[in-house]
Amino acid sequence: MNNSQPAFKVSRTLSFIVLRFTGVALAFLALGHFFLTHIANDVAETGSDFILARWNSLFWIIWDSALLICCAAHVVAGAQIIIYDYSEDKAKRSMRSNVILSTVFVFLAIGLLILGYALFTIYGRS
Repeated sequence: MNNSQPAFKVSRTLSFIVLRFTGVALAFLALGHFFLTHIANDVAETGSDFILARWNSLFWIIWDSALLICCAAHVVAGAQIIIYDYSEDKAKRSMRSNVILSTVFVFLAIGLLILGYALFTIYGRS
């Protein structure tokens, strides 16, 4: 007799934990971003020069990368929980999970490429 849990229960538990962890991280990261952009600085002066000046600091590039990665993980974990709750057919659950993962991966890759390009442009000059 096999006493192991079904794979979807383990995945659902992992998604639940990731959702909670990234929720707390996003609260900190997003509120910090909001404070910097909308309270500490004048919104009318927030433009490409503001972003360039901010991304001249490695700290802010890491901050924005962490915000992007946590957001992507939060979306995937939340979508997985919804898929597990409302998809009873294993094939449909798998297909929907793969669509969500693929879509988030594409957007995450685009965001990280932009941040990588910023790093290269700012710090890669000789």
